[in-house]
Amino acid sequence: MKSYPSCCCFKWYEIGQRPLPREPWDDLCDRIYICGQMDSNGMVKSKDGFQFDWNFGKKSMQIVDFMTNTCGWGFQLCDGSNFGRYGSHKEQQLKFRAPHPLNFIAPHIMIELRHVGAGSIKVSGRNEDGIHGKLAAWFTKTWDAKQLANQDLRFCDMTFNVKCFKRRGVQGENNLGLRTMQVVDFMTRECSWTLLTCNSHNSGWTGEEREQQLVFRKDHHLQQGQQHIMVEYRDFGFIEVNGLHDAGDIGAKLDGFFVRQNIKEQNDAEMFCDKKYNVPSGFFYLEWQDKPNAVLSPKNNIGKRTMELANFMASQGWMLLLCNFGTMYVKAPKGMYANPKREQQIKFTKAQAGEKADLPLLMIQFRTIPLDAWGKYVGFIEINGQDCGGVLEKLDSYLKRTMRARPKDRPPYCDILYETDVFNLKEVSSENGHLQSMGKLAGESNFGRYTMRLCDFMVGHVGTWELVVCNGNTTDSTFKIDRELSYAVCAREQQLIFRYRPDGRNVFMAEPGTQGALGRPPLEAPGYWKDDAKAGTVVKNLIPAGAEELAWIQDLLDATYKAKATRDRSVKLADRFVVVNALRSEHPELWEKFAQRRTEVSRNCNERSERAFIEPKTRQASEALASKCKDAAGANPANEAYLLHGSNPTSAISILSTSFKVDLAGASVGTMFGPGVYLAESSSKADEYARDENTGGTYDGLFAVMLCRVVLGSSLLVEKPGDYSAKCTSGEFHSVVGDREKAVGTFREFIVFDEKSIYPEYVALYRREYTDGYASPHVPGDEVREHREGEVVSTV
Repeated sequence: MKSYPSCCCFKWYEIGQRPLPREPWDDLCDRIYICGQMDSNGMVKSKDGFQFDWNFGKKSMQIVDFMTNTCGWGFQLCDGSNFGRYGSHKEQQLKFRAPHPLNFIAPHIMIELRHVGAGSIKVSGRNEDGIHGKLAAWFTKTWDAKQLANQDLRFCDMTFNVKCFKRRGVQGENNLGLRTMQVVDFMTRECSWTLLTCNSHNSGWTGEEREQQLVFRKDHHLQQGQQHIMVEYRDFGFIEVNGLHDAGDIGAKLDGFFVRQNIKEQNDAEMFCDKKYNVPSGFFYLEWQDKPNAVLSPKNNIGKRTMELANFMASQGWMLLLCNFGTMYVKAPKGMYANPKREQQIKFTKAQAGEKADLPLLMIQFRTIPLDAWGKYVGFIEINGQDCGGVLEKLDSYLKRTMRARPKDRPPYCDILYETDVFNLKEVSSENGHLQSMGKLAGESNFGRYTMRLCDFMVGHVGTWELVVCNGNTTDSTFKIDRELSYAVCAREQQLIFRYRPDGRNVFMAEPGTQGALGRPPLEAPGYWKDDAKAGTVVKNLIPAGAEELAWIQDLLDATYKAKATRDRSVKLADRFVVVNALRSEHPELWEKFAQRRTEVSRNCNERSERAFIEPKTRQASEALASKCKDAAGANPANEAYLLHGSNPTSAISILSTSFKVDLAGASVGTMFGPGVYLAESSSKADEYARDENTGGTYDGLFAVMLCRVVLGSSLLVEKPGDYSAKCTSGEFHSVVGDREKAVGTFREFIVFDEKSIYPEYVALYRREYTDGYASPHVPGDEVREHREGEVVSTV
């Protein structure tokens, strides 16, 4: 049993001389890595500072590049906060969602706006699409920025000094929100990058120094980015709105929404935003923590007000995109910098055609409230939002079971309140700091762990909710010890917002592979592979398809299109399938098995007096792809061909790593021609089983089709349903062709019963194009469904 020093948190109890047993909430995280010097007591040393450079942006983008371009995970959210008495310590949370093929291709870039001192801009990320030059030109022209000639690449890739950031007064007024939306408009509307996350920090003695991190992704399938607006709530007593210049009539509708709450517009001589409003007394909730010394509690109703605004904006066709909050401190009447004042940035994007903006939202907030100067605290869980699908009952059971949550009376600042004692906050050591400068409980916490457990429950277990916002913050509560001494105690907050998506689907995730590199050159590796794949020294390569390959795939989809639908089609047939991108797999181990099977079938076919070769229509659709199936002599003795398999993007990526698995032990219930792998020669047929992810974001509406190299050999041609697997497993035939085209006028399907007969080479991402403007709805359903008219029966 590992004991914790009593200063870690108030989780250290003694009954006589025996410590309590270790509980799950005593663990801070699943895995921790030490990036500094660790003391014998387990604390990591750090250094205090006031104004200094950060490399968090640069390091964050290195992690983002690895997780996305190497592992395929989707970067979703970034947030963090500055803490300590001077805001001189920093933490950053990066959140990733399930893999998607385009993540291997899409570049990311971070832009940091820092109003620390005179002002600066930092850019981190690779120079894709000439974005560095575009940003440099725009910053110089628009903000009169001066780029540093001798850039220290340890901290970022480009730095600019600017004088366009402004602030005034003691209430935190600044124009960073206005400048942020100018950057967002430039990147999304002019450069066609997608805004993924926007994260704000406060630093300095009172939190008046601002930092804003924006991360964008280049989505090549988008011609122009979305519209955005930002609303900022400040419990000093005012609201700011930015981004209205091209947002249509939403500005006037916001006026009406605020007027109904007795919120009045204010025009300053110099506007730091597009619109500013003053709120009436009581609009933002305030509670005294130490009334004799006029010290405010961290409790607030910013979350509740955010949900009210988000619901109104949804009714007007604008969807909640991001939230992030910060904290300033104002001097209490007794002379201490103690009172936290909240700021919340709420960003919305205009819903696209066919996208429902008014889906219900649910906010869950974790919070600790310090109780005294020595680090005693209490934890709370706050909930705001609608009860859809019985989620509140499920959530109540989950919180009581896993977080020891105890219901409390409903307070004025949220809909539902629980108290909990599972939050674990630790101290931090500092070489030249102490409690007055650092504050207590400013070290690690288990907030991240409980945050991810809650996400897993809502998204994975309940299954009808998607994570939209995950926003962390720290605040300090100051306690007076005597006339000369006061201690700051760190309080933590985590804000999560989920969107109800009843037609959403759980994203399929394959079991992690344990395979290593083949360790030798695979048999007859394609000449166009990279050298490491041809040598067998890499497990696999995923290569973005070039322009020529994309043209081949588009030709194949166009030429095999057929204006015919079967009962398997759940949505209207599109007029065309437009390829937006593709990945090619170089997998030595899977190729080795395929090449061996091809050699075996080729030899077997050559020994036969009669061969029943059936030519798929894909062969005539693309001569370039067909030529890849021929040997050096220009022959195709194994009757190899490219065939199509509709899927969703995440499952398709898994298939590239594992290929298809044919379960011959199961009965052929629901299969038309037997329990094998079904492939199509027509893009229209493959599209009947294709799905987009429907998990929110710009990848929605992108469907996946796999182009597989298939050894067909000698094929059994049938028209009537039945289990023909034995005809192939016995060696009499190598594949089955179900000719429903001849029988009922629909399509032919090709079925193989040996998984080594397939090499999944390409995943193509495409969108459905309708000439009449029809917007394809999202269709619920899993990747593997009951086979009716030729569905794949496989596990991946």
